[in-house]
Amino acid sequence: MATYADLNFDEGDDNTYAVTLTDAAGDPVDITGYTFYFTVKYNKNDSDDQAVFKITDSTIAAPTTGVINLEVVRADTVGKRPGIYPYDIKYKDASGDIKTILYGNYNLRQAVTDEVA
Repeated sequence: MATYADLNFDEGDDNTYAVTLTDAAGDPVDITGYTFYFTVKYNKNDSDDQAVFKITDSTIAAPTTGVINLEVVRADTVGKRPGIYPYDIKYKDASGDIKTILYGNYNLRQAVTDEVA
């Protein structure tokens, strides 16, 4: 079952969201062969091509720990309209099963500083 969580983010910042998959006993799940999808959309019904941003990641440094680091970089949010947008994080496992693990609202706040040298 997916977990609800709102995320706050400032336009133009770099941030990493660490997501850990555990089983019912709280032990890490081996995520070898998994691909993760982090999608933020203006509206839930928009196509993925219309998303504020979409990150797909299948590069997992230590898959046996159950941890994936989803990196949002400046280019993903700079110049995007500030607002509250729906998001979800899904994965596709090695056998092809797809599950949503996290969803909620992505609060994109407008940056005050335009450029940092």
